[in-house]
Amino acid sequence: MSWSRVFIGLALTLVVVTAVWSLVIVSYESDLGTENAILVAEYDAEATNGSSDVLATLSFDKGGEPLPWSSLQLQLEIGQEAYGCTFGSQSAEADEASRVQPALGADGQTFLTQIDATREEQFTFVDVPNQASSNESDYTLRFSKTDVHLNDGVRWQFIEGESIENDFELDDTQFVNATEERLDWYTYDLAVHRVTPNDGVYVFEQDNQRYKIQFLTYYNDADEARYPTMLVSSLTPDTFPALNNPELVSPSPCLIMSEDIDRVNWDADETITLRENGLNICEADCNFSLVATFEGVTVRIVQSETSGA
Repeated sequence: MSWSRVFIGLALTLVVVTAVWSLVIVSYESDLGTENAILVAEYDAEATNGSSDVLATLSFDKGGEPLPWSSLQLQLEIGQEAYGCTFGSQSAEADEASRVQPALGADGQTFLTQIDATREEQFTFVDVPNQASSNESDYTLRFSKTDVHLNDGVRWQFIEGESIENDFELDDTQFVNATEERLDWYTYDLAVHRVTPNDGVYVFEQDNQRYKIQFLTYYNDADEARYPTMLVSSLTPDTFPALNNPELVSPSPCLIMSEDIDRVNWDADETITLRENGLNICEADCNFSLVATFEGVTVRIVQSETSGA
């Protein structure tokens, strides 16, 4: 037996295995986002100087899957300005320096919140009720890398397999106050070297209020780790402090209009319109661009031949 040949063979095998594994990691595609494309079927190119013009009619191009409004964000970009389109409220201008970045979804009730958990030796403290950064004495969750811990007094339970937009029954006896250990909110996929959030919804109870949280990803738009991103809503939206904070939420200048009374999903065959909401955001002959994201991932926009864009 030639040991040199054995060594060369093992080395070549190792190179091939490493190359294949690296290719799998590099070519990894997230499950977030949608294959749907939004068709801008028409809009009023002769918009007036009024404040209630219908600006766009939107549908899904060639069908698609129903998309929860809670995970959707729609914006009209006109000149240098961006205008949120929702069923009622939009996020106010974000504090770019904050390590907690909430953005209100199209349903006007659910936040898509990204946490900067990149610091090695220091936690990022998150006040869930107020959707803001906090401190070590007044917080709901604290983050550092993959580590997530709860403050004392916070009770929680995990509803496996559920989505945040759904209504589901809660068993009060299942709430726990186990805050000593970190929250096991993810699994680690060795095959692709990725952190994958658990499939389901966490319900956290703090100060007699309950909040639903669904972790979406551990990565930001640039696919950098240590940026856990989650959907956040309250079981009682009327008393959700963040939704009643004028520094965080303001009336949407662009309203979503639909004949469908179901405000859970944008159905595959549903057509919606976008209308000014008491603000003249698009004057005569104005042009705008529609920007949409689903679960934080950009949605493809298709302009029809009848569009005035």
